[in-house]
Amino acid sequence: MKLAFLTPGTGNYYCGVCMRDNSLAKQLIAQGHEVTMLPTYLPHFLDEDAATGDEPIFFGGINVYLQHKFALFRKTPGWVDKALDSKWLLRKAASRSGMTSSQDLGEITISTFRGEDGPLAKEVKKVVQWFKTHGTPDVILLSTIMLAGIGKVLKRELKIPVLGFLQGEDSFLDSLLPEYRGKAWQLLSEDAKQLDGCIAPSQYFGSQMAERLHLSEADVLYHPNGITLQGYDPPLDSPAVPTLGYLARLCPLKGLDQLVDAFLELKELDKFSNLRLEIAGGMTAEDEPYVEEQQRKLVQAGLADHFSIRPNLNRIQKLEFLKNLTVFSVPARYPEAFGLYVIEAMAAGVPVVLPDCGAFPEIVNTTKGGCLYGAGQPGALTDTLDHMLSDRVQAHKIGQLAHDAVSRYYANEVLAASFVEKILSPLHASVL
Repeated sequence: MKLAFLTPGTGNYYCGVCMRDNSLAKQLIAQGHEVTMLPTYLPHFLDEDAATGDEPIFFGGINVYLQHKFALFRKTPGWVDKALDSKWLLRKAASRSGMTSSQDLGEITISTFRGEDGPLAKEVKKVVQWFKTHGTPDVILLSTIMLAGIGKVLKRELKIPVLGFLQGEDSFLDSLLPEYRGKAWQLLSEDAKQLDGCIAPSQYFGSQMAERLHLSEADVLYHPNGITLQGYDPPLDSPAVPTLGYLARLCPLKGLDQLVDAFLELKELDKFSNLRLEIAGGMTAEDEPYVEEQQRKLVQAGLADHFSIRPNLNRIQKLEFLKNLTVFSVPARYPEAFGLYVIEAMAAGVPVVLPDCGAFPEIVNTTKGGCLYGAGQPGALTDTLDHMLSDRVQAHKIGQLAHDAVSRYYANEVLAASFVEKILSPLHASVL
């Protein structure tokens, strides 16, 4: 089968969506399918080799901004657009935080959702023309449903099925200013209904987005996110030094400060005098003040030798980081659509402690690979971590169960085949 992914990039920090798509694409290729990954907005920033070739960037962030703001750039020749879409320039732009105001962000989101009917019509035509020139795939996969404004045009012009993944778009849309939020949800709902379906990574998020986008639940398919298991070898024994770990975006929404506070409370107990806190994850310039604040808290508590913070680890560094953890926790403040970092920790044989909301209960109940605590309940995170860390032998056994369960349920070596069999093949057959 010939497939194409349209996947937004981040330019300068690791993103779960990019890594999920790249891993899935590599396994699909290994199983004999032809796959192309087309980056949008910014270059992909991956922790492993790219699955496919060096393709052009569509809807480049600089062009999108200029075409949205200035009518002149909606008529510039192709060579100008190509220069502005150069990867080095986009990466440089991505490294500068605070360039887009809240108002601009809302307006650009609306412009993007309007697609061919808005100021970014030229960008939509570029994508269509690329496929007409390079060959039409059997199915196009949108990494996020927020590309539905492009997807509906591709479906019409290329006369092929288009599916959109659901990947936590609600938190972004709900963060828009009120004057843009309602319109954005309305446009997205209208566009999503014109696709051939949506794919949710969890039952929780599928039901939530079906309601919010006014979709029939039959239009929302379920397929969990997965990882490639190569390199995820669980340790034979528990780490010599008890270590609490965090691996996710280093930002308030993921609750890093809550984990730091829980660690400080645990360190007040004699039994955890040698406990370490290891922190890693994606970090942008915008995140730096927040991360520095957490670092100050730990240093001021006299724990400078008991923690480390390592942003933007590559794959080899990430695997080494995970195998040295006793317990893993990301106390996210919002209900996650999935949380790929959970699967990564479990694959490394590390038990997890997570809030009882979003997709986390589904993952923990499926894998038996950790514990849930009451989100929002004072002291619940610290108490649950205390319980897990106090019995390191049992924690190690839970980690082993987690690794085995990920191998069965969340490995892309397995999921790629089921994705084709259960989702793509029936869809492709229905349009022949």
